[in-house]
Amino acid sequence: MKAQYQQFIRTHNHKTAINGENLVALNGLTERNHVEYLQDVCADLFPNPQGLKALDMGAAHGVCAMALAELGMQVAAYDMYRSSVAIVHKMAMEQHLNISFRVGGSLQIEQLQEKFDLIHDRDCLTHIPLPLDRARFLQSLRKMLAEDGKLVIRTCILSPQFDPDDSFESICLDADYILWRQTPESDAPGVVAMNGRHWTAQKRLPPAEVIRQELCRAGFMILDEEIELVPGNNPSILRLVVTSAPGR
Repeated sequence: MKAQYQQFIRTHNHKTAINGENLVALNGLTERNHVEYLQDVCADLFPNPQGLKALDMGAAHGVCAMALAELGMQVAAYDMYRSSVAIVHKMAMEQHLNISFRVGGSLQIEQLQEKFDLIHDRDCLTHIPLPLDRARFLQSLRKMLAEDGKLVIRTCILSPQFDPDDSFESICLDADYILWRQTPESDAPGVVAMNGRHWTAQKRLPPAEVIRQELCRAGFMILDEEIELVPGNNPSILRLVVTSAPGR
């Protein structure tokens, strides 16, 4: 199945035109590469995307939600903060694009109780540090996929060049690949005392193979993947296209 999908990508390399004005208006120029990837993957997966339902997790300013709506999809932009999507809401109305807006955290997506042909997650998984929460999040995404639906994930992974000890920030990476940030002493939830200091878990940066294992345990089958090496002292970026495994 994976080989068939990769052959399909190679022989049907559609390139979609990005609306540059929308990118600029949404401060999305730094996301151009990912938007191009997302639109090209969607063009290959869905030759007739008109009217298909898409969920954009962690929509932020709405760059990816707008890109999906430009393909003709009915997009639900999901983010923790309603203010994040204020500009794209106005732009979508002016351009008659089908984007609705939902507010909630990554671990509250079960409340949507909807099925989607495409789910796009840009870094939500990265910012869920605890393994049990990550498993719950991935299982929720799988349950929300329509029959033959696809999940496109962008997440950060550990790379050979990334050294948290060489960072200007007060961070550390533990044996479970959880990145901790030093914080003032507090009794707030999530603040943990370690080695005489106080820390909060920020994200999880495992190797790519750990991500693959998480997806398989959650009932997904990987169709395609690519790794982008980011210059400097930074994690790498892993992009995957997955679907529900047969019988799951």
